[in-house]
Amino acid sequence: MAVAGCSALPGAGPEQASPAPATSTSAPPVAPVTTQEAASILEDYVKRNNAANKVMSDELLAGYEGGSSLVIDKAGYASQRKLGGRSYQPFDYIKPTYTVPAVKEGRWFLTTAYWKGKSETAKEPTYLLFARDGESWRQMYAPDVFEGQATDELPEITTDAAEVAQSDAAGLMMSPAAFARSYAAHLVGKGTTTSKSRFAADRLTTGAASNRINMNPYAKLTESARPATAYPSYALRTADGGALAFATIERSRRYDVRQGPERNYVNLKDNGLLTGKYYTYMKLTELIQVVAHIPPKTAELGQVKVIGSYSGIISGSGR
Repeated sequence: MAVAGCSALPGAGPEQASPAPATSTSAPPVAPVTTQEAASILEDYVKRNNAANKVMSDELLAGYEGGSSLVIDKAGYASQRKLGGRSYQPFDYIKPTYTVPAVKEGRWFLTTAYWKGKSETAKEPTYLLFARDGESWRQMYAPDVFEGQATDELPEITTDAAEVAQSDAAGLMMSPAAFARSYAAHLVGKGTTTSKSRFAADRLTTGAASNRINMNPYAKLTESARPATAYPSYALRTADGGALAFATIERSRRYDVRQGPERNYVNLKDNGLLTGKYYTYMKLTELIQVVAHIPPKTAELGQVKVIGSYSGIISGSGR
């Protein structure tokens, strides 16, 4: 959360080829994972994640994470090192269910589980998406369902749901790729009125809109967002004929402090990449993993609903 303030003196502020010959060296197909294998992968992930978190090791982290998850969490470690005063708390995931999409070579699968700490358990689930990288499996997405979201309203997915290609809009209100593009614009208050109406209100967009209003008296905000195509996206069919889509959005923001008779400043709370108060400008880049339900295309007008996210600031500067 970016916060801003003003003070007479520095101070606290508000906030596809013909068939291959028999001698082909092509790799044999890889069978999809079984539920037992998926459970073993999740168990190994939790064990390795706790080990990495205990010592905040980028090397250990890179052994089991990939895509935007790795980038976000490496930046998180860097922030925590600078902030200091950190106490390590181990965690686990409970009540897991597994979805192995009908994809070639068994490339990825999805786990839905509940985060459990020492004395508390999340009321909403986390979507943990694992993808094969050679002989290894890496966690690529870990969006948490928004707090307060009723779990019985989450899209139903079958255990062998079909994968949806990013450009495939067959039977859907929009393709997964179109969702990522349109949502990125919507997140920063851009896009046409018609485009905006295709999205149900969600915590990310309403929070971003509120931030723009609250920061305006103190700083001019310039922001942009786009699908972060450097990282893979995934989607699978839901029981209602729609799709559950996972995408990473890259958002950049710059706050130019408004100068006046009082000394205004901006600052970011609880982040070691941007510390202190900035009296001229502050800029930052973040990656936001989102999971959304794209409804089936029907005669009635539906809306895409973003139901969870995981994000982190990966760079920043200011003066």
